[in-house]
Amino acid sequence: MAINRIHKIALVTDDVEDAVNFYTQTLGLEVMERFPNEDDDDYVFLTAGDIILELMPQRSTGADLGFHHISFKVGSVDDGAQELKDKGVELEEEPFDAGDTGIRLSFLRGPNEVLLQLFHRTQQDENDN
Repeated sequence: MAINRIHKIALVTDDVEDAVNFYTQTLGLEVMERFPNEDDDDYVFLTAGDIILELMPQRSTGADLGFHHISFKVGSVDDGAQELKDKGVELEEEPFDAGDTGIRLSFLRGPNEVLLQLFHRTQQDENDN
């Protein structure tokens, strides 16, 4: 499995719009994409140099506030997940599609229980999400 790069770092927030305002107006990041969430605030990707900062709504994730996971971009989530399983890694979540966005994900735990994500998007745009 080739890890192409760290793709994004995800944070859980109880107020996505307040967080977007902070990261854009105070730190100068730019919103690059929003993923509508029917029952909660949007998931939001912000540009942070070569890495994306993802803001995740707490209510729909059910996760604690703050750091959530580091995402690694891979050529194939399914192949990467299988390679990890072949090495004895137990997946937190088997590969799955994230809605109809062309995004495929899988989760595992690294040392100290840090949540890690394998990420692949079949339809890349000019921002190389």
